[in-house]
Amino acid sequence: MTHHTDLNLVSVHELFEHTQDVYNLIARRAFEIFESRGHIHGNDREDWLLAESELLTPVKFHLSVSGDQLTARAEVPGFSREEIKVSVEPRRLSISGKTEPHENHQSGKHAHSVKHPQLMFRVIDLPAEVDLSKARATFSDGTLEVVMPKAAPAKSVRVETKLAMSA
Repeated sequence: MTHHTDLNLVSVHELFEHTQDVYNLIARRAFEIFESRGHIHGNDREDWLLAESELLTPVKFHLSVSGDQLTARAEVPGFSREEIKVSVEPRRLSISGKTEPHENHQSGKHAHSVKHPQLMFRVIDLPAEVDLSKARATFSDGTLEVVMPKAAPAKSVRVETKLAMSA
């Protein structure tokens, strides 16, 4: 049985705070790579890209436009509903995610594994302006879906047209 769960959209400010966590983890890993190279300067970009490739989970993403709405689908396996933040602006969709590392302790054995956090970050420029008040995000079986109705044209234009027709 497929179960759709509504996701709360967050403000750009809240998403920015979430993004700072992601950024800081990548920066820390890039510095570790720099240290492991023996503190040799000149590879900042390469160190950063390597840290990103190690930490950021690739996101399969598809944006479709049909009639008066945009639908974004992102495959985010391994993330739970609570670990994903989605923010919609008039012309931009931002998705951020961070899993918490899990510790698996086995009683009677010394082995315990600590999984590194999974990170996800994606910003998508939208081809049309959307109505923020009607945007809706759902999460089901590792797939995030964000439905965003296009913003209606300015009403004042319609009102003027109606007035001209009734005169």
